[in-house]
Amino acid sequence: MASLDPSLAAAARPRLAAPPPSSAGALLLPRSGALLTRGRRRSGRFSCRAGSAASEITKEKNRADPSNSGSVLLRVSLEHQVKYGEHVGIIGSAKELGAWKQHVELDWTADGWVCQLELPGEAAVEFKFVIVSKGGNEKKWEGGDNRTIQLPKGGTLDIVCNWDKTEEPLGPSGTSKVDRAPKHVVPQTAGDVSAANVAPGTDSSSFGGQWQGSEAVFMRSNEHGNKSSDRKWDTAGLGGMALKLVEGDKSSKNWWQKLDLVRRLVSESADDQSRLEALICSAIYLKWIYTGQISCSEDGGHYRPNKHAEISRQIFREIEKMYYTKGISPEDVLVIRKIHPCLPSFKSEFTATVPLTRIRDIAHRNDIPHELKQEIKHTIQNKLHRSAGPEDLVATEAMLTRITKNPGEYDGAFVEQFQIFYSELKDFFNAGSLFEQLESIKESLNDSGLEALSSFVKTKQSLDQVDAANIQVVMKTLQSLSSLRSVLMKGLESGLRNDATDAGIAMRQKWRLCEIGLEDYSFVLLSSFRGISFTCTMCGWKYKCMGRCP
Repeated sequence: MASLDPSLAAAARPRLAAPPPSSAGALLLPRSGALLTRGRRRSGRFSCRAGSAASEITKEKNRADPSNSGSVLLRVSLEHQVKYGEHVGIIGSAKELGAWKQHVELDWTADGWVCQLELPGEAAVEFKFVIVSKGGNEKKWEGGDNRTIQLPKGGTLDIVCNWDKTEEPLGPSGTSKVDRAPKHVVPQTAGDVSAANVAPGTDSSSFGGQWQGSEAVFMRSNEHGNKSSDRKWDTAGLGGMALKLVEGDKSSKNWWQKLDLVRRLVSESADDQSRLEALICSAIYLKWIYTGQISCSEDGGHYRPNKHAEISRQIFREIEKMYYTKGISPEDVLVIRKIHPCLPSFKSEFTATVPLTRIRDIAHRNDIPHELKQEIKHTIQNKLHRSAGPEDLVATEAMLTRITKNPGEYDGAFVEQFQIFYSELKDFFNAGSLFEQLESIKESLNDSGLEALSSFVKTKQSLDQVDAANIQVVMKTLQSLSSLRSVLMKGLESGLRNDATDAGIAMRQKWRLCEIGLEDYSFVLLSSFRGISFTCTMCGWKYKCMGRCP
């Protein structure tokens, strides 16, 4: 069967009632702005470094199966961003954690800062995280008391931590008592993917781990101030597109104005050099906005989210045309791929005259306290419909955490509606997980595409269920991922049609985000494969352990 052009695919099948959202992507710069996720994808074996390659090799050689040795394999993940050149370490009371003298360096992955250590079973361990400066001359310790964990007799223990939140409790299984369900969840029965939901509707957004802006403040009146009043725009030494961007930001307070500034930059580039410069500036600028490092404020105007969606569509059309321009450079393509995940969705429900109306109904419910109604109205509803920005998703996520903290505290119907709204808002911001992205394009896939998607879901499920690193399962997952991505690339390769409908262009955006998300995840799998191969080589089992590594 011929591949399907997503620009035409929207009309091929009926739309889902509430398709889950897609994902935001990774940053241009390593570490200082890399993508963090709240959930942990058990994509393979983690390693940690204790100061030198020799010590790492020794550690890998001596690592035994914890289920047979009375020891515990502790796998640690920290969600935190650091400045360029810095790295994160862990230090603690056990000798494996440096005995409070020498930190153990964590590795950076798409899941955050991670390491795994073999510790004695039933031991009580205290530890903290430190940020080590470039060159290792300075250390910054997280505040608060020491973190404490009581290890079980044996097995594997996973913990997910947040910087400076040393008081967060750890349950008996080692997982924080706060809900930390994995972002990338596949159905229990990975059969007919055309009928299955490949992702739950209330996964955490991709903002959670990378947000650097102000924390959400619940308001009972309009207290949204001008956050840019104390900002400085230093243009010394700037020229070209960078100067245009900084000067343009002075008069672009809110999100739609900043998006429109990007639209002008990418549309006005005259030659190859100015085009690349405009793309680079736009990609960094959009990422800083999406992570809250550049805040959005109100200017007294009143523009609903459909304004942002329309501008996003214009930007998307422009950069998609560039993508297939004759003579486009690899550098241009690379940077364009960083811009895509930072654009909001422009599906028909978001370009409607009055989009995202569910929150209005929620704010007027009679089964919630008046104070909570006021907070939802002023913190989320009015702000979103007056001057939407990425901070609105952060506030919504904080509100959802609050109303679900104590099950039964609020009416179930209210909580359910708020969860649906949260999913819709993630969809608008394109801030969902990879599997939410894939769910959103399922209706537009032909039979071969559905078969490729089903194969990927099945192999990913098998990978999640493997207790030890299994190189064959990793390779099968990578192969099925590549097959699915090939289907999407074939559908995208013809470029954006001049006669494409608005619905077709919106579906193309989803296809593009899925294709980019699959590429990102392939690097996670490749990293896992490399780690397993390294372990096997160090153990001297390079050929014996092709089925299973300890």
